Amino acid sequence: MKNNFLELFEKCNDELKELAFTHSSFANEKKVESNERVEFLGDSVLSTIVSDYLYKHYHQSEGKMSKIRASFVCTENLSNLAKSLKIENRIRFGKSFKGNEISDAILADTIESMIGVMYLSFGMHSIASSIIDALKIKENIKSGIKNVDYKSELQELTQNKKIKLEYKVEKYLTSGGQENFRASSFIDGNFIAYGQGSTKREAEQNSAKKTLAKLKLIENK
Repeated sequence: MKNNFLELFEKCNDELKELAFTHSSFANEKKVESNERVEFLGDSVLSTIVSDYLYKHYHQSEGKMSKIRASFVCTENLSNLAKSLKIENRIRFGKSFKGNEISDAILADTIESMIGVMYLSFGMHSIASSIIDALKIKENIKSGIKNVDYKSELQELTQNKKIKLEYKVEKYLTSGGQENFRASSFIDGNFIAYGQGSTKREAEQNSAKKTLAKLKLIENK
């Protein structure tokens, strides 16, 4: 069955669809508009739609709802959606783009651009259900949302084993000029894994998740 999110996006006019897939490297070379402004719009629309749904269907405190929302709109979740829709080949890059592999941040930004375009085309009410379905929010609420704090779990594990855990966080600009973070984890001074994210917290969470996976894999051997 065709994804409702992608099906609705394809109904937008061709000019707007091209805009959603126009990376800044392409825009700078061709002197056209990039998707950064529509991505900004899509980010806000996405946050509003998810917030509205959680408020109506998930009766918890503001703090818990904020954490749950963050798990749905994070770089990892949006990039996974992009990969499932196989949109990476539709993104227009300029010759100056040096990435050998399209980053999760670029894929997530593109999903937000697509949402911005859909909003401009149909309005928030008409696109809300397709976005909720694409992010599988209903299924997660029905099955019981587990807000996993990988950083706290890793901290507890390392403290119990009496080993030293450290993070080193670097801020950098993506090829599109957007601010991103890379967090590297070290156990007793040895590098274990790194994670990326649009915020320092998200990068550390992703790094902790990968570190836990590696440590548990080592334990199981």
